Amino acid sequence: MAGVPDYYAIYPYQLEPVIKEKVWGGRNLETVLGKTLPPKVMIGETWEAWEGCIVENGIYQGQTLDRVMDQDAAGVLGSASVGGRRLPLLFKFIDAQDDLSVQVHPDDAQARARENYAFGKTEAWYILHAEPNAKLILGFNRDVRRDEITASIANDTLTHLLASAPVQRGDVLFVPAGTVHAIGKGIVLAEIQENSDITYRLYDWGRAVQGRALHVAQSLDVLDFGRLDDAKIPSLTIHHPHFDQHYLVACRYFVLELLEVRQPTPSLALNEKFQILSVITGAADIAYGNQSSIVAKQGQTFLLPAQLGAYVISPRTSCRLLRAYVPDLEREVVVPLIRAGYDKASIMRLGGPAREHNDLLVAIRE
Repeated sequence: MAGVPDYYAIYPYQLEPVIKEKVWGGRNLETVLGKTLPPKVMIGETWEAWEGCIVENGIYQGQTLDRVMDQDAAGVLGSASVGGRRLPLLFKFIDAQDDLSVQVHPDDAQARARENYAFGKTEAWYILHAEPNAKLILGFNRDVRRDEITASIANDTLTHLLASAPVQRGDVLFVPAGTVHAIGKGIVLAEIQENSDITYRLYDWGRAVQGRALHVAQSLDVLDFGRLDDAKIPSLTIHHPHFDQHYLVACRYFVLELLEVRQPTPSLALNEKFQILSVITGAADIAYGNQSSIVAKQGQTFLLPAQLGAYVISPRTSCRLLRAYVPDLEREVVVPLIRAGYDKASIMRLGGPAREHNDLLVAIRE
């Protein structure tokens, strides 16, 4: 901002979530995450870190994140800048109190060609809460053909081809672009994804809901027809003296970690790019710069701009945070995990199935 020293622009941005009312939503984000929601409406999603979110603190208070990036994209994004002044990631919470539609997302090339949009949508889920017997759809239960899918939709038998996965709190699932999927009822999750909302609905369980058109032709054009094995991702943990760092999933677009913090951490480096921090239990002080700090409470999400450089998390109570960033896979994932004693096969599992989707295959070979 004109006339304001750069020092005052360098702080963690507390973000106001964009709240999305959905017919399949509920009120569980209040009970699971302590969030304040508008009364008497069913909330399906809160977009916690997105370029349209409003900054709630500091000199940028009241401005959207994209407006802040217009003023200093390099200072916010650092080396994680993808496509100019666009935030490459979107982080959200989802509360599904009914089964969502069966859908698929395009990859980057397909999004550019079909929708004239810079980002496809690869995503990952961390399960925060699951009712007994909760499950979701991820991939097909065998290799399928295009004509089989078309016939099964016409005959209302698509469910026979879909792979169902029971889930519980703490499960992690990776959803590469092109993967058929559906979140089932009774699930609350955190989602990290590319910054895209391009969704093709393949099937909606025979429901006819106004405003929820199907996109069968588009879905078939971007679908991966192969079976998706090993849907759940086994996390890998590095035990530090004052906190545990759980690697949940890793691909070229994002890394998602769970930090369990017991005592003040050492200085945590941003590595010249932004990070997203979201508190899922407890509360902490985030210290930065010259003895400055802010309070981070359960249900709050922050974007740490690249120019912040480093920060320290000091828990007020036992504290768990999700952290997301655009990675250098070799330097920030493979090398530290090998040093911690993990073998390459275990590390590779963080990238999903051992197919062309797995970006760690390349990082481990290099």
